[in-house]
Order: sequence, then C-alpha cells, then structure tokens
Amino acid sequence: MRKFLISLAVLFAAPAAHAEQVWLTMDQVTPYRLKQDVDQIVIGNPSIADITIQDNSRLLMFGKAPGLTNIFLFDAEGNEVDNIMVRVRSAGSEMLTVQRGVGRTTYNCMTVCEPTITVGDSTENFGAVSAQVQQKLQQAQSSANSAD
Repeated sequence: MRKFLISLAVLFAAPAAHAEQVWLTMDQVTPYRLKQDVDQIVIGNPSIADITIQDNSRLLMFGKAPGLTNIFLFDAEGNEVDNIMVRVRSAGSEMLTVQRGVGRTTYNCMTVCEPTITVGDSTENFGAVSAQVQQKLQQAQSSANSAD
C-alpha cells in the first residue's frame, strides 16, 4: 500500500515539477516572452496574478496579491504549450505591517510611512485607503477630461 501511495504522489507531482516558475512582486508588472504563439490563455486564479497581452510573443504579468497560481497556454489546436507556475510575493523591505489585535494595516515607508492598500489588511483600513485612492483617481480623470 505504501509503494502505491508514493507512486501516486510522484504521478500527481510530476506535471508541476516541469512547469516553469515566474516570481512576481505584488503591484508590479513583469514582461514575459512566449516560447511560441498561443491561441488561448487560462489563469488559475486571476485574483493573485493577471496578464495583458502585448502581441503574439509577449505578455505583461501583473502581481495582484501574495500567493501561488498557474497560467496554462494553448495553441490553436488546443494543445498545451506551457504551464507557468506564478508566485507573487509582497513588496520589499520598505513595507511595514502593523497588527493591532485582529486588525492589520500596511504602510509603505520609502521616505515617510503612508498607509497602502494590501490584501489581508482589516476591512476598515483597506476600505478607507481604497476610498481615498479612488477619489484621487476620479479627480485626476476629471482634470484630464477638462483639459481635452
């Protein structure tokens, strides 16, 4: 029985072992060159990573939230071209996380510590910072539309 379980574990682990790994940093874009033209792209968990197609040979991969997902690429005949394991990590050492009981707030401290939107922060803090960011974006878009 033990040999059978080990064989099954090796069987199911084998495809993942051959997948290429790409590391992304949350809230940053990384270019990726395709090995060949693809017809269809399937993202395992688009809340962790997403892509923008530049052309037939290039993608831009965007890290949305820390975690692990994969991206399958298929050719025009439906054959698997590639399976890319995508690992998204938080931004570097300039990030500060403050835990107050069950509430968490994340700060970006490049020059001065300022609250930032980070998956996993308390709903109250995330919502407050998100609302401010949206308001600033709307103001910028309004100014840009007025200039046209």
